[in-house]
Amino acid sequence: MARYIALAGLLLLVCHSLALSQQAEKLSLNDAIELALQRNPEVLSARHEVSAARGRFWRGVSPPPATLSVSYDYIPTGAGMKDYGERAIGISQSFDFPTTIGLRASTLSNETDATEADARSIALGVTMRVKEAYFGVLARQQKLKLAEENLTIAGDFLRKADIRMNVGEGTHLESLTAKVQETQARNAVEVARNELRLAVSELHFLLGRAEEQPAGEITLTDSLAYLPYTVPIELLIERARLSNSQLEAASFRLSAASVNRTIAWSSILPSFSVSYSRQVQAGNTSLYGVSLGISVPIWFLFDQRGQVQEALATYARMEAELAMLKNSINLDVKNAFLELRNDERQVQLFQSALLPQAEEVYRGAVTSYEAGEISYIEYLQARQTLISARSTYIDALYNYNTAIARLDRTVGRTKGE
Repeated sequence: MARYIALAGLLLLVCHSLALSQQAEKLSLNDAIELALQRNPEVLSARHEVSAARGRFWRGVSPPPATLSVSYDYIPTGAGMKDYGERAIGISQSFDFPTTIGLRASTLSNETDATEADARSIALGVTMRVKEAYFGVLARQQKLKLAEENLTIAGDFLRKADIRMNVGEGTHLESLTAKVQETQARNAVEVARNELRLAVSELHFLLGRAEEQPAGEITLTDSLAYLPYTVPIELLIERARLSNSQLEAASFRLSAASVNRTIAWSSILPSFSVSYSRQVQAGNTSLYGVSLGISVPIWFLFDQRGQVQEALATYARMEAELAMLKNSINLDVKNAFLELRNDERQVQLFQSALLPQAEEVYRGAVTSYEAGEISYIEYLQARQTLISARSTYIDALYNYNTAIARLDRTVGRTKGE
């Protein structure tokens, strides 16, 4: 008997541990964003690219490798190398003109800054998509709840319709219609449940854990709510000019192109080489040699001319792209702001008029139907009106919150105000 009690206790402990391990994970929007910025592969790839750009900087400012050489000269025909007449062991090093090295360092620094701005832009894009996915899960949770409530009401009225038909107060058509409505409501629940699963999978994918999703359910601690957006459009446009990461990257690349233009003009400046060697000749081991070299750009009409032409064209292209990007971002901010205001009006309209009216119509239809004053078809129309209004209101809240996320992305912010 004691053995069975111990076994039952162990089984209870195991079940309790499994239940704890599968408890719903609580996740706020800020937690989701932080997790995505730590684990999302796209963000990680951008960070590695920044590291690679920093490596390219050090490679670019490093002088070329030194050359170590050993030469054996004046070896008689048919003799071995040990019979040399002169041997030299030397080392040589070449380097560019000092100003060219400094200019190249400036170019690489600007390119590194541009890569870092690209990484910030990618992080902002992922942040926006996480917000959209987070709000998408919240919206689908509410729609699932709405579908389940509709199923409960449909089941209740199916039972009432059957009772009314059995006592002679209802018709067979009314009962059949109620059954169809209940079946449709049950199917709507399954559709909503599947859409919720897809939305949760999308969120996990953006969080960088698509292959290791938690076993338990996920509980989102933030809500799909309406909070008025009070930042004026003039301030948003100014912030976009100052903090948009795409503009930052384009500005850094324009600076790099400007420096490259200077490098191209200075490419006619010579490069230098220095070498030193220890020599042995005729048994004398105390000899040494030194040589200095300087490049002579006699082909400047070809190489240097091509470099200047390419650098000028690249700078002009970068300048045009920056101007186009400024105009595009200015337009994007205005469009996103107008979209936000339109979505806000939709939310306010539902809160102030459409939802209260639909609920009032439904309450009146329930009372009238139970009193026998209206038909079941009229009751169904009132109920469908309410369901449609609530579902569309959820869509309006989702559109409003995601519009804020897109506006923040365009401006270059991770959070709205």
